[in-house]
Amino acid sequence: MQHVPARFASYDVVIPCHNRAHVVADAVESVLAQVHAPGKVIVVDDGSSDASPTVIRALAATHDRVQAVILPRNVGASQARNSGVALATAEWVAFLDSDDVWLPGAAQTLLAPAATAGHDIVVGHFARIEGDAPPTAPECGWDGGCIAAGLMSGGVIGPSWSVVRRNLVERVHGFDPSFHNCNDWDFYTRAAAAGARFTRLDTCVAHYRTVAGSRLVNDTAIGERNGRRVLAHAYFDAYRAPEAISA
Repeated sequence: MQHVPARFASYDVVIPCHNRAHVVADAVESVLAQVHAPGKVIVVDDGSSDASPTVIRALAATHDRVQAVILPRNVGASQARNSGVALATAEWVAFLDSDDVWLPGAAQTLLAPAATAGHDIVVGHFARIEGDAPPTAPECGWDGGCIAAGLMSGGVIGPSWSVVRRNLVERVHGFDPSFHNCNDWDFYTRAAAAGARFTRLDTCVAHYRTVAGSRLVNDTAIGERNGRRVLAHAYFDAYRAPEAISA
């Protein structure tokens, strides 16, 4: 009897972009270079004031798999991702940030049958790159144990080094536009509350890059406020210390 190899899961990639004309092509090209190719690469310009729309349109004109979405005004990463995933059709979706890149083999690692079977969110490792410095050692904020404990400790999973079943994204209504940072932490928390099954792989799949440009995430006051909002989610009630619940 002839052996039929297991198929890699299909996937689309959503790349939100705001004023990243100098790097967004790197993100797109890193996905197009994957041996396990995506169905679509949906690049959403979030009201950029630089040349990002021009770069994105040129990428779409050059590559059949690239779809350009140009939003008329800045609505934030959450709504930009939601606009992109509304156009996705594959079983799985990845949310790659426009200043990050996938490493060769990332899609094969994250979408392999052994990784996706029985899971809704697959998480890899990433390496940091600060400016022109070499990559740091691979890391992952979640240790692969209790996902609730991991999420209670912070935003331990990033969009650039994970993939999610599209029907799960739809079930939890995507990313919350009221979060202009901590939106990914909130998303994975709501996914866990909805019963999502997480798995972690010990393979580095992405470079998390720090590039020039403004970042709302640097506003510590907003970040702290949004962090408290995430941690107030009822999902965490069963995992809080008794003294914290009664306080």
